[in-house]
Amino acid sequence: MLKVLFFVQPQSEDPEGADPAFATVFDGSVLLPDGRIAVGDAEQLTRFVYRVGDRGKFKVHVAVDSPGADARVIDVTIIRSVI
Repeated sequence: MLKVLFFVQPQSEDPEGADPAFATVFDGSVLLPDGRIAVGDAEQLTRFVYRVGDRGKFKVHVAVDSPGADARVIDVTIIRSVI
C-alpha cells in the first residue's frame, strides 16, 4: 500500500505538516496548467490526482519515508509561487 499526503500552503517556505525525517526526492518549481498535480508509482499501478487551485507556478517539495522501491509514504508540499 502507498500513502500520499498533500500539504497545500499559501506562501510559506517552511513545509509544515511534512515529516522532516523523510528523504527529499524533488524540490523545485512546476507549472500546473490546470491546477492539478498527479503522483504515481514507477510501475503506474497507483495514481493520485489532487487539485491545488487555479493554474500557475507552484513550488513543490516531495519527500518519501524510504527512497526507491520500498517507499510507503509520500509527502507532497505545495506552495503557490508569487510571480
